[in-house]
Amino acid sequence: MARNNKKPAYQIAFDITKEILEEEKRPLNPNQIYDLAIQKGYGDRIAYGGKTPKSSFARDIYINLRFDPNTIFEIVQQKPKLLIKLKNQDIIKNNVTETVVPKCNESKSSFNERNLHPLLVSFLFSSDDFYAFSKTIFHEESRKSKSGTDKWLYPDIVAVNFEYSEFDNEVSQFIGRYDKLPIKIYSFELKKELTVANFRECYFQAVSNSSWANEGYLVAADIDEDLLELIKRSNQSFGIGVIRLNIEEPAQSEILVSAQFKPKLDYIVMNELSAKNPNFQDFLKTIHEYDHKNKGRYEKEFDKVFNEEEMENYKKEKKIK
Repeated sequence: MARNNKKPAYQIAFDITKEILEEEKRPLNPNQIYDLAIQKGYGDRIAYGGKTPKSSFARDIYINLRFDPNTIFEIVQQKPKLLIKLKNQDIIKNNVTETVVPKCNESKSSFNERNLHPLLVSFLFSSDDFYAFSKTIFHEESRKSKSGTDKWLYPDIVAVNFEYSEFDNEVSQFIGRYDKLPIKIYSFELKKELTVANFRECYFQAVSNSSWANEGYLVAADIDEDLLELIKRSNQSFGIGVIRLNIEEPAQSEILVSAQFKPKLDYIVMNELSAKNPNFQDFLKTIHEYDHKNKGRYEKEFDKVFNEEEMENYKKEKKIK
């Protein structure tokens, strides 16, 4: 049987992009490159199907730029429009604005990431997928290592669902005697936005600081639509889920991909978190002592869940919109 040597669509896109950049000798946007490819008669080589081949072409260039350490391309400008060139290529820099590729924690919004915590806390408490009590982990209260090895150790928020609290008393007593009372522990890394430029760093920060839990999530208020396929592939490989936080109506926040459930917690990481951070230590203590018959006794040990009026006043105060 003859072997099929046909290149995949993304590799053809890379080849065409290389040819266009060599011919034009100027930085170009991936969408511009696609348009030029059509104008130059390369369209019959483009192998993407579907209704949006241009978007697929540009998406694969974005992904290659961010995730392939051996990429032949290089970013010249990030904003207001992404421009790329070939590595070590001499180019004409007309109309290129010098910019810096944003890092994971950079954004132009007036509020900061921690201002979003009450919104996520509200969603986690009201959502049927979680019904969880949350606690903020204040990184600045941690005992830091001198070597910086714990840079990505601490999640932003941890949460717990006491599944057994909905059981009849007899069932809870039976489980308590013959089995372990069922709970689920979550860990969350929260960002204001996820873009093609910062997704890789943000996602692997969540992998680093949230994989110890039963379920780990990366959460952001603004998520670039071009990332959706990449989010799904990353989830399949590493198990971290992604949530789009709705800042207008937190209860309507969307789970883009669910985290892969891990039945066993990573006690080694939990021990390090507990030893270095008092918030996490208190979180574990509360779970241990929690009595579902006396929920009010423990409310203050978790983050406050705002009612509707409190949430609106809070968002106005922090200028979240």
